[in-house]
Amino acid sequence: MLNYWLKGLLLFIFSVSVAFAGNGTTLDNHRGAMLYDNHCLECHTQQIHWREKKMVTDWKSLVTQVDRWQDISGLEWSKSDIEAVSRYLNGKFYHYP
Repeated sequence: MLNYWLKGLLLFIFSVSVAFAGNGTTLDNHRGAMLYDNHCLECHTQQIHWREKKMVTDWKSLVTQVDRWQDISGLEWSKSDIEAVSRYLNGKFYHYP
């Protein structure tokens, strides 16, 4: 019985680790989405990302704008938080390399 339970536990751990492999991309996307939803959606609608005179024109400017606005908002995000939100926005709206 214990052997069966141990095999099941190991299979579960392996499955979870495979699901979150890839440098934490899945967890990072969730973190970026959470940070954006909790701190940015109040003022930003999807249209801000599609407007004609947008300030974001490439990956570097996207990271710069995320950093700029988190600083203006007094959020004190870490570099990894800024990158997580930037990756989330890039995947959802911009699709820059």
